[in-house]
Amino acid sequence: MIRRVLPGLLVGLVMLLAACSGDDPTPEGDAPLLVRIDSMPKVLATIVLSETPTAVASGGEEQAVAVAIPTDTPAPLLPTPTLTPYVGIFLGESTAESGDAGPAPTIAPYNLNPGFGVSSGDNSPAIPSGSTGSGGCITPVASAFTSAYSQVQDRLGCALSGALSLQLAGQSFERGQMLWRDTHQIYALASSGQFWQVGDSWTEGMPADDPAFAAPEGRVQPVRGFGLVWRSNQAIRDALGWGTGGETPYSATWQDFERGSMLTGVDGRVYAILPAEGQTIGPLG
Repeated sequence: MIRRVLPGLLVGLVMLLAACSGDDPTPEGDAPLLVRIDSMPKVLATIVLSETPTAVASGGEEQAVAVAIPTDTPAPLLPTPTLTPYVGIFLGESTAESGDAGPAPTIAPYNLNPGFGVSSGDNSPAIPSGSTGSGGCITPVASAFTSAYSQVQDRLGCALSGALSLQLAGQSFERGQMLWRDTHQIYALASSGQFWQVGDSWTEGMPADDPAFAAPEGRVQPVRGFGLVWRSNQAIRDALGWGTGGETPYSATWQDFERGSMLTGVDGRVYAILPAEGQTIGPLG
């Protein structure tokens, strides 16, 4: 017991003498170690959270502490709308005022071979009627065409006038014939059934033929009005071929119908021409 108390008294005496001394004792050696957690000094620190960074006391000093402020979550991106494709034909921007589009444009018909029964103004049909309205025809068909008319009646319609006796000029070709009438119209009738009606534009003083078109042996190049039409229109030239003889005048019978005409050709046989269709029929029996 004495051994335990004696060391404690000696330590207390030493400390008392040091306190009474005017000079601070200089510690020698290492500082005493704090070996217990409850022996460590304690400092109270208070942390206050706010929407903005605040100074926080820590260990007696103020330190800036940044507090993250939650932000709004961005809305999800919406898909970009896709335009519905449109298939069609673009005709250009409309020039009409809204609510006043006006009538749609009308395209006039085009006739390749304008002739009898077609007006020359607006290309609209102008066919006078030669029937009684009950299926019968008013004007009789010429005797020269009576037997042949039954073959083309549905396409020609009724006769508009009596038959005419005319002086025509004609020329035979490898695959058809060309005719000239006093109306200064030239008619090309091809054996294939093609038909052309062309105005005669040849005048005196113009070349009668063209040396560039050299006819083969036994064939001739058409001249004057026939030649000008033949050289100027490859379709006619290809359809008819070369002339098999020269141009010659002859007497013909001609009669006009609602949708064409009937006539005798340079070969003396009967033909029907349909200008609006660009067709010829014949020779007819």
